[in-house]
Amino acid sequence: MASVLSSFFARDPKSSFAYEIPTERFHTTSNGISLGKSFKKADPNELATCFSAEPSNAGVLNTQITKLRTMRHPNVLTFVDSLESDSGVHLITEPCQPLCQYIADASFSQSQLESFVSWGMYQLMNCLSFLHKDAKLSHNSVRISIYVTPAGDWKLSGFEKSSSFESAKYDLCGLGMLIWEIFNGFNPGLEKPTGLGKVPNKLGAVVKKMFSPSANRSPSAVGDLLQDCRKPGGFLRNKFVETLLFLEEFQIREAREKQQFFVDLKEHLDIFPDDIAKYKILPKLIHSYEYGDAGAHILVPMFKLGRLLDANEYQQRIVPCLCKLFSSTDRATRVKLLEQIDEFAPHLTNQVVNEKIYGNIILGFNDTSPAMRESTVKAMVPLAEKLNAYNLNTDLMRHFARLQGSDDQPGIRTNVTICLGKIAGYLDPSNRAKILIGAFTRALRDPFTPSRSAGVLGLSATQQFYTLVDVANRVIPALCPLTCDPEKSVRDQAFKALHGFLGKLEKASENPELIPELESEVRSGGRGGILNSEKVPQWASWAIKSISGKFYKAPANQQAQPQAEEKETTNRSPALSVRSEALSGSGSESGKHVVLVDVRDEEEPEVDADDWSSGWETPSVDVAPAKTSSQLASSTAARIGALKLVRKEMEDLLDLDDNFGASNKPKPDMFKPKAASNASSGGWDDFDDEPVVQSPSGTSGWDNDGWDDGEWGAAQPEKKPAPVTSASTALTKEQRRAQMQARNEKKKKELEAKRKGLGAMKLT
Repeated sequence: MASVLSSFFARDPKSSFAYEIPTERFHTTSNGISLGKSFKKADPNELATCFSAEPSNAGVLNTQITKLRTMRHPNVLTFVDSLESDSGVHLITEPCQPLCQYIADASFSQSQLESFVSWGMYQLMNCLSFLHKDAKLSHNSVRISIYVTPAGDWKLSGFEKSSSFESAKYDLCGLGMLIWEIFNGFNPGLEKPTGLGKVPNKLGAVVKKMFSPSANRSPSAVGDLLQDCRKPGGFLRNKFVETLLFLEEFQIREAREKQQFFVDLKEHLDIFPDDIAKYKILPKLIHSYEYGDAGAHILVPMFKLGRLLDANEYQQRIVPCLCKLFSSTDRATRVKLLEQIDEFAPHLTNQVVNEKIYGNIILGFNDTSPAMRESTVKAMVPLAEKLNAYNLNTDLMRHFARLQGSDDQPGIRTNVTICLGKIAGYLDPSNRAKILIGAFTRALRDPFTPSRSAGVLGLSATQQFYTLVDVANRVIPALCPLTCDPEKSVRDQAFKALHGFLGKLEKASENPELIPELESEVRSGGRGGILNSEKVPQWASWAIKSISGKFYKAPANQQAQPQAEEKETTNRSPALSVRSEALSGSGSESGKHVVLVDVRDEEEPEVDADDWSSGWETPSVDVAPAKTSSQLASSTAARIGALKLVRKEMEDLLDLDDNFGASNKPKPDMFKPKAASNASSGGWDDFDDEPVVQSPSGTSGWDNDGWDDGEWGAAQPEKKPAPVTSASTALTKEQRRAQMQARNEKKKKELEAKRKGLGAMKLT
């Protein structure tokens, strides 16, 4: 029993102490007190600083412990705990280090040093004013008792020489000497400076007042000097001090002041050293957002400062805030968040993205605001590599198909196509070709010029993901109509892409042993972007450069009237129409020949055919004035009939105008190819049908249900022809077919009779 009690009382008190007593010291003061890094045993992330003194010097540290335990002020070093044992006395405080060591370790520029000193001077003068006026104490050793926290705050300690207040002389002289040493170098043996040295001119007058024998020495002396320095033009009146003071008073500020503060803050973040930005400004921003009304303006500076955190700190401090932000219902906050997604996306784990963020992000695809939908589309690029197979290949593609097929904003349709090109390398190889070909060939039929350009670029940039059979049967036939596109830039891109794809097929035909190499990436894993391909043909490099650049951004005048432009472009005919012109010097009907001319009769813009990275993104489109219904009908009929036979002999032989009644004339739709019963999964085989952009609720025109109704292999619904108002609508299809067959038989008999008559004339 005696041995148990003996061992209990002989136990080392350090083992039960809440904080770790360090064995290594990083600094020793002039009075023999050493400093080491410590932490709380129950929570190693809670850091602290341990002041230790040997038993022979324990009285000095015990005096400090007594003073710090009872004194509370924002600029007095915070007491946490203490321990006295046979090995000495230990004082635990908030993390800190001596001012001289902090400045020696920091790499301040001259302007940053002056700003840092101005903030420290404000805090020290504020603390000394409190000691003199309220606590009635003189510190008497300010020069060697200043410590700096990781947040850059100056804290006063070392109260072993403090006494009742008699005069502010000693504290003012100590403060002046400290400022002089900061700019000229620390020299403990120097008692009084001989001149200002490197002290800034703006601060020189203040330092002289501190050393002046005739200066005010009353308890209010330090407070009065502080007020003088805070006046306009004073050393303590600058953006650095004003910003930090605003953050300390943030909770009592008006909402309007807070919003303006954060708008201005993002322009001045560079003036703050990294430690102050990381440990002082950033925590205030996070706290202000979680418990205040800072609004969306806080996001930009918060994410900018988030770069200073390491991976673990980012996960602990920023990611929880991000998850809360994505669940916000404030539209301005969501848009700002999506615009800054490049700043924080690399720090998000796959689990956080799929379980906590993706479900809230995709709500933006259905938002009524075009800005929200567009920002959501762009945000998918940095998040694609973190999405799981279902979210990326099924759910996201369903949203993209709906937006590309039915969104009323042409810029959003264009950016969906661009986004698909950017994330193509992450798609599942088993469905990748079907998805990409279906999406890009649909874009080729878009009435909006940049969307068609994006479709060509997308096909070219992702050429390595298509088999040679797909290239021959689906890609090339889809590109061919664009060789007659109204826009020369689109035609040039189409020709360049066709040359590249045809060259690929020709290469495979001449060297069949190269086919495995040409199709090596068709089934490659879906975890790499298109820009990581090591074997990129030269003809596709221009497309990769363009598709990896910026998203499309519509000009201001084009955004104002998107519908007017589409109304005009939807009713377009092919740019090149067949017309007859007389040969030079020929006056007969037989001297006519067929030529290709531009039916719009407008000058083509000068476009550099090799510059694909900038011109197609923001083309200058002239919006034509809206046509009346009669003009639109006649214009459409004329354009559909642009391809016509111009030889009069053939017209006379067929006698179309004379023999066909008004109700029996062939309608434009009769010469259009009928929709195939088994359309391909990509839908390229209906490219002759002119698409009409519908509103999101439209049920005709483009396929609004996705590329192949979400199955990527189903047939597309047959396009319904426009209603015809003539009398021929009363006839059934069989009746019209029989009527047409009867006319053809009649014409054959008439032609045979004419040939017999001509033969009889020759015999005579």
